[in-house]
Amino acid sequence: MPPDSGPPHVQTLFRPGENCTATAMAQRACLLIDGQDYYRAFMRATEKAERSIIILAWDFDSRVVLDFDDDNKPAMTMGEFLNDLCKRNRKLRIQILDWDYPMIFGTGREFPLTFGITWKPHRHIDFRYDDTHPLAGSHHQKIVVVDDKVAFCGGLDLTSKRWDTPDHTPDDPRRKWEDKPYPPFHDTMIGVDGEAAAALGAIARHRWQLATNEVLRVFATSGDPWPKEMPVHIQDANVAVSVTAPPQDGHEPVRQVEQLYLDMIATAKKYIYIENQYFTSQTIGEALEKRLAEPDGPEIIVLTRLLSHGWLEEVTMTNLRTRLVRRLREADVHGHLRVYYPHRHGLCDGTCIDLHSKVMIVDDEWLRIGSSNLSNRSMAVDTECDVTVEARGDAKVRAAIQRYLYKLLAEHSHCKVEDVEAARAASPTLARAIKGLGSDERRISDLDCPEIAGSTLSLAAIGDPETPISLDGLVQEFAPPGDPVPTQRGRLILGGALIAVISLAFLWRYTPLSAVATPETAVAWARSLSDHWWAPFIV
Repeated sequence: MPPDSGPPHVQTLFRPGENCTATAMAQRACLLIDGQDYYRAFMRATEKAERSIIILAWDFDSRVVLDFDDDNKPAMTMGEFLNDLCKRNRKLRIQILDWDYPMIFGTGREFPLTFGITWKPHRHIDFRYDDTHPLAGSHHQKIVVVDDKVAFCGGLDLTSKRWDTPDHTPDDPRRKWEDKPYPPFHDTMIGVDGEAAAALGAIARHRWQLATNEVLRVFATSGDPWPKEMPVHIQDANVAVSVTAPPQDGHEPVRQVEQLYLDMIATAKKYIYIENQYFTSQTIGEALEKRLAEPDGPEIIVLTRLLSHGWLEEVTMTNLRTRLVRRLREADVHGHLRVYYPHRHGLCDGTCIDLHSKVMIVDDEWLRIGSSNLSNRSMAVDTECDVTVEARGDAKVRAAIQRYLYKLLAEHSHCKVEDVEAARAASPTLARAIKGLGSDERRISDLDCPEIAGSTLSLAAIGDPETPISLDGLVQEFAPPGDPVPTQRGRLILGGALIAVISLAFLWRYTPLSAVATPETAVAWARSLSDHWWAPFIV
């Protein structure tokens, strides 16, 4: 074992009801990296379903291509595939729960499937939208459950612009959507069986019931839907399922995702590896800052994406990330922190590898894969679900966790796992090993975080709320002092404002206004605004 392994942790970190919903044994676990492997595993597992497939998604698109033939031509779309499953198996029932997103987010999504225009689901496919989230919140869980015997969880939705291979080739002809190329996309999923799959099934059914007021039946089945093509990376491991859920219909909020993050950070002895789309959570930042103050604290490696999705994320999430990274670097008096992004030469200007994964690995002891970003909203506002594997001192599980870490580093450095192992064995720290990997074509590079104005951060904070936003609270917040606005009137006012915003969004996208109100203009406006003393009052 390499020098960072340290003594094994024998005591469990999991506390049901506090940092997880349930703990369970997974006889088999498969660690999937990137869309090609996950989509193929999804197809092979669901082909073996006897009675039930449940899909929870932030986004779902029936037009997405699941696989390609030998000539790199689309072989099967999601809608065709699911309809075919139901035609071949009369007893099969498929439930799909998708986020009922605001119209302003709908320009890149499929036309609502309930209208049956782009796809007519088979009569045994029940497609619903989840509209129970609070204002500014979303349904963000990505779960697939097959007969409650095999389940997948992670960051990948079954939707557009997600498919890719670990090579992340700049000009891969298969990586297109609506005949337009999209940048490389990196993400992770975990597949589990047994009790762990049943635990994810319980999460999915609970979410379905909250969204539809319907109870999904658990069917008794005799087969094993684990496909022979899906490798088993971990055997007989203790697994925890953690969720985030905002307050809803009398139900108390659930913040297990956040608590387990805090527990993993606090328990780390040698290293913390973070791979995440976002890095803005104030609570997580404070926990990491505390560990950086320790002279013999753990090494902390953060890998995130270089660029944002459009100008709005640049103004909000990128600026909030910059603030957090600069704060942590100032606190890093012992040199334990490194913040990176995956570099890929040859990509078009303004694009990068879209790192979308949500992974945390600690001390070869805990491996966490799920839907939760390291953002404020993932801790309290959105619905999330993560799966964490715990070694409990089992040497085989620890070795599998370590190999997965090295496999991720090897992909980002475009080398072999054995190269990472050799570099780690010859280096006192993970950061030193990473520095010796890769090339000008592809490597793990330091993330630059230039200083930003305080008023710009005030504007950015609206994009990552720390608590659910109450509609009535907004009305009271903006009502004149001493003259409360009646609830009905307030709702009408706010509804009118939302309609105005949506109308402006359509004008921007579909009229000549788009040539004037460009993302570059908006960013320039935000930056110029930050130079004025009165900007915070405007925000």
